[in-house]
Amino acid sequence: MASGALAWPYTHLYFSSSRTIATAGPHIFVFDTEKGSVLRSTTHLSENDLKQVIKSCPIHCVAVDKTFTYIATVGDDKFLKIWEVVDGESPAGLKLLNSRELPKKPTSVIFTNDSQTILASDKFGDVFSYSLVYTPFTTAEIEQQKLEDAKDPYASHTNPSNGTLVLGHVSPLYAIVLSQDENYIVTADRDEHVRVSWYPQGYNVEMYCMGHRKFVSALHIPSSSPSLLISGGGDPVLKIWDWMSGQLKGEVEIAQAVEPFAAVKKVLGKPRWLEEGGDNEGEGAGVSKRKQRRGKGKGSQQVSGPINEQDFIDVDQPADKPEAPRPSVNDAQPILAIKKIESIPNNEKSTFLFSAVGATAIFCFQEPNLSDSSTSTPISHYAFSKPVLDFACFPASSSTPALVWVLLDPTWNASQDVSSTKPVAPLQLLTISESGLAEARPEVLDRYAPLLQAVNVSTPATVTTTESNLKALDLYADLTSFPKLAPKAPEIGAETFASSSNAERLSKRELGRLKRTARVEEVKAKVGSKSVGGDETAGQPEPKRTRSEPGDIVE
Repeated sequence: MASGALAWPYTHLYFSSSRTIATAGPHIFVFDTEKGSVLRSTTHLSENDLKQVIKSCPIHCVAVDKTFTYIATVGDDKFLKIWEVVDGESPAGLKLLNSRELPKKPTSVIFTNDSQTILASDKFGDVFSYSLVYTPFTTAEIEQQKLEDAKDPYASHTNPSNGTLVLGHVSPLYAIVLSQDENYIVTADRDEHVRVSWYPQGYNVEMYCMGHRKFVSALHIPSSSPSLLISGGGDPVLKIWDWMSGQLKGEVEIAQAVEPFAAVKKVLGKPRWLEEGGDNEGEGAGVSKRKQRRGKGKGSQQVSGPINEQDFIDVDQPADKPEAPRPSVNDAQPILAIKKIESIPNNEKSTFLFSAVGATAIFCFQEPNLSDSSTSTPISHYAFSKPVLDFACFPASSSTPALVWVLLDPTWNASQDVSSTKPVAPLQLLTISESGLAEARPEVLDRYAPLLQAVNVSTPATVTTTESNLKALDLYADLTSFPKLAPKAPEIGAETFASSSNAERLSKRELGRLKRTARVEEVKAKVGSKSVGGDETAGQPEPKRTRSEPGDIVE
């Protein structure tokens, strides 16, 4: 890599005994696990195809089928791309089967067991299924669909990419998982809901797993115990369910274990869909438009006569038009958000592993004794100098122990100055022992040295980018998008509002609220001053006068 050049960080990792798949920015790499050579890569495509890949958005959602033959990727451009790893020895043998635009921004994608269907959840709370083979609509079909959408009251659920609606939530979906027999689909959203539905008849809800207090962002059904479900998100515990009955079997306290390693901190503010001029895509889209229309039309009244300007408070357009408050770095706080949960069979019980968004460690614990809830479950960890972006597990074999491959963010540092980041190997290899996670033994490292060398040294030179692109790549956006509500803002008195320096940092809504509060306090003060030193009736409303009868003399 040239001096001063920057590379896209690896963000997703899938490992098997023969192939290892990783993504970096908009690129895909398929490595030979044993030899470390690049079997396939988007960097080896033809010149025209490579330009299209570079112009596309960085990959945010990835799914790989069980045979490691098909790869599904989605970026912020909302295009679902299906890639096929073509047999042969050419590194350019990564074929784009099809590309289709999704109706909403996806949050996760998964393959079914037969690799013929892709399921995608999105920020509108819907799950759509897409066939592996895609036949685009003709012009006539598109026009016919537009006519049908105009008459369909449920047109918001139509899909231009020939997708089939499986189910829907009323808030953004963050995690989906299929049962091992694929008769059920489990979904989790921002409103603390974990729903078990039939698949593919998602309109039939089998059960709810109720008990979370915050968003749920990770789900996992262990292969060794297919009747159990582990869920986690913003709560300080991981919950273990019997998902068919909805019964909570146990909890694992994780907050104290994760907090010391929460390196990435964020400033929680208003949800983006409530901010003026923000992105209206997502839950709550169109709120500001509805507010603009409120008070207009038939319900509006025309007022005649002189109007005192002080009798009204112009919240939307204050005189000084202050800018929105700019959060300070000192306001940043650690936010718990579980990123991923996996398990590895280990003798009679499984070992569970999980990672948190922005945490510089990976955590594990042994399958707890669900019959004894009084015993706490110990959690072990392995700490790194950089945040963990992804990890992949591989069960033990006769020649190797259970492996844990970990991807780190080499571009991160406390000051967020990517140009001054110290070099660090993005791919790390750990093993699982009786005491927890540990660095792989020398003989294991030697066996996978070619793969570690290829990922950590060789391929980054082919995925260079700019500092502005790295800053725009917000790898920790989940810390601010996952939480449903912003924390309550500190109360601000009239003295604060009077200060011009503070007024410059307040939003229009806050200024209007302060004006209203200040006026109410003034009225209260006047009423209170009149009652001081007066009789007991001072400040009380006058009794209502009775209606005058005919013949009464009006003075």
